Amino acid sequence: MKRYKYYILSLVALCSFSACDALLDEDPLYSQNSNIVFQTEDNAELALLGCYGYMSSGNAYGQMWQEVPIVASGLAWAQRPEDLNSLNTLAANGLISSAWGGMYKVIAEINAFLESIDKSGLNEGVKIQKGGEAKFLRALAYYNLVSTFGDVPLKTVASSSEGISIARSPREEVFAQIVQDLKDALSISEKSSVGRANSWAVKAFLGKVYYKMAALGMDAAANWQNAKGMFDAVYGSHVYELEPKFANLFGEYVSNSKESIFQMNYSTGNASGCYNRGSNRFAPQASTSGINWSTYRVAKFAYDMHEGTYPGDPRIDVNFLTKWRARNGNNQANPKPQVGSALCANDSMYTYPYWKIKFTDVTVPGSNNVNLEIMAKLPYADFTNPKNPSISVLENYEATHGASPYNSTVAKAASDFTKVGNGEKWPYFGKLYDQGQTGTMAHKNLMVYRYAEMLLLMADVYNELGDTPKAISLANEVLARARKSGVMSSTQPADWSSSLTKEQVTEKLYFERIIELCGEPNIYDMVRIRGTEYFKKFLELNTTHELTIQGEQNYTTSVNNFADRLLNGGNLTDDFLRKNLLLPIPTSEIDANPGLSNSDNNFGY
Repeated sequence: MKRYKYYILSLVALCSFSACDALLDEDPLYSQNSNIVFQTEDNAELALLGCYGYMSSGNAYGQMWQEVPIVASGLAWAQRPEDLNSLNTLAANGLISSAWGGMYKVIAEINAFLESIDKSGLNEGVKIQKGGEAKFLRALAYYNLVSTFGDVPLKTVASSSEGISIARSPREEVFAQIVQDLKDALSISEKSSVGRANSWAVKAFLGKVYYKMAALGMDAAANWQNAKGMFDAVYGSHVYELEPKFANLFGEYVSNSKESIFQMNYSTGNASGCYNRGSNRFAPQASTSGINWSTYRVAKFAYDMHEGTYPGDPRIDVNFLTKWRARNGNNQANPKPQVGSALCANDSMYTYPYWKIKFTDVTVPGSNNVNLEIMAKLPYADFTNPKNPSISVLENYEATHGASPYNSTVAKAASDFTKVGNGEKWPYFGKLYDQGQTGTMAHKNLMVYRYAEMLLLMADVYNELGDTPKAISLANEVLARARKSGVMSSTQPADWSSSLTKEQVTEKLYFERIIELCGEPNIYDMVRIRGTEYFKKFLELNTTHELTIQGEQNYTTSVNNFADRLLNGGNLTDDFLRKNLLLPIPTSEIDANPGLSNSDNNFGY
């Protein structure tokens, strides 16, 4: 009975650990007594569910492994001063300390689980299945750590009082362990319940790991081929398919999409406290029925990258939240009552690239003489480069196009969008938004890895191996789904031309992954996965963006913290780019572990 109690605790207390705990100091719940082993398959199943639970907890995918990678991606905006989204992250940042601890807590529990199941008398089939699932989770945790922090401590045995302070292991050793864990996990079942790993998910993720290793220059020739082998097997199996409508991937509790390779499942009634807090952190205040902090928004240049690349792309309204019903405040069950007899712009809030035009001589039908408002949008078709709205075009819009209620407001809108002091002039990350949010809990599951990402990585592999036509064909599968994702089919994003060169396809695939995965946890990795050359191409969209430049200039003349920023003051030096391929190991961990330092990291590329 004592042993069984430990396994129950591993489920009930999933989120009870401190965000500040130093990882290598922690003892897993059921590893505190080396004599504890699993007596029944049910005991092992409960403990394995505990490992899944830690991966879904607040310091893992429940919050920190959404918040940290999205905010540090380069696409996010937050009120100054804020080091993480400014790509000037300090080792003392509490968010990265929590994220670091979250993944290592998963690893500590899995190490203990694997030791316990190995000592047990359970049959070999149970050991292979449950041990394989645990190794998949450990591989995912180490992939997150090595991709985000570089060389990291590698520990594959249960925690004890010995060996707590260990130095970083070279990333090659970490990747070797990830590959070995995934190879071991290839023997698990081909089918699984939603939210559990199966052998097809293992193959798909192993393909991604080989891709990452090849991109890092680690035995590149062999690993491009290794990645192709894994991706080909998954692609040919037809186990996964693209969801017909892009928006369907991000609705309430999506659990049966064939696009999901691996996901975290949540509930607003989970007694353990493990729930999805993404909407709470990223949604505008007074925009849902729950509590929102409006902490982060999308940088204007990131929105314009998508709009300027694919005007009319149905994914734009999914990636970016730019309009929502007004509420009286947080925790309001219902939006404000309609102003008139039908919904109109008066009832909603708008942010970049939208604004309101108020008429003084027209009232809302059915209202108490309320002046009518309509929605307006930046005129992207008038810009030479729609990825970079021209201030001169906006300032001279009325002179160029004649007087009208819209034309006369364009110049003011351009000024307002760069003016210091307004915190509601940036889009929000739409995929995380849950209008029906309960408290701080979103009614959403979280896709950690999905088929569209695999297809775009697979396309890159084929392109690297010289089959550019196949690469274009794979990318076009993703683009075709996007076109069909609106109420009516769109002409954008159009299929890529078959005449594109290998170099052109590499660049287009890089930016396509950013567009497709904007606001998802893998975006940090996708922005950096091609090294400093492409990372610079992406950040140049920030440093050349006219509205961002003007916002930066306005900020320097004011003490108000709300204004756009140029990353590193617009200076994309080699040192800045290389440093920002990774995050620093948190100070809290270095203080607890003398074997760690931020001065000895291998940035790669």
